[in-house]
Amino acid sequence: MAQCNIFEVWEDYKSSLLGFIKKRITDQDDAKDVLQEVLLKSYQYCSNGKDVMYLKSWLYKVTQNAIIDYYKKNNKRDALDFEIVEDEQERSVLGEASDYIKVLLKLIPEEYAQPLYLYDIEGNDQKKIAEQLHLTLPNTKSRIQRARVKLKEKFLECCVVSFGETGEMISFDIKSECTLLKNERASIENSKITTL
Repeated sequence: MAQCNIFEVWEDYKSSLLGFIKKRITDQDDAKDVLQEVLLKSYQYCSNGKDVMYLKSWLYKVTQNAIIDYYKKNNKRDALDFEIVEDEQERSVLGEASDYIKVLLKLIPEEYAQPLYLYDIEGNDQKKIAEQLHLTLPNTKSRIQRARVKLKEKFLECCVVSFGETGEMISFDIKSECTLLKNERASIENSKITTL
């Protein structure tokens, strides 16, 4: 793990983080405020002597969370349904990464995995999911959001993710210790070979 000293790396990342924010928050002053919030949160975390394994990925996660907080605080959009818009390159990498999402869903509790699967993978309406699972609509939204957080944690536990200058995901690889996904990758590659 790398020692987390935010001031040593801030100049290297602040421009790309601001670009990432501006893609999601159009008001320039608000975008700069969110960037300052990212610096503050990062500093507070690092000042406790904590280490960060993948600093760039971690900074983008802090930034994404700050953007979500911005929308929650300003009631500008339903933060539970907040989605990041990806460019074409990111969609390509995400498409490859999505092969592993169903496998990772098996690693989170079913009470969270099921609503997320029904919403993000099957494309069902949240109201319909709430009725199907005998949940309230706010509870359904909450479970989907929590499932996304848990799924992202599992994804980052099992994968090394690289981001571009504006925050888009440009590559990922499976960590050697994540045998579940290594086995899934081998299975996917074998099925592609047999269909040729």
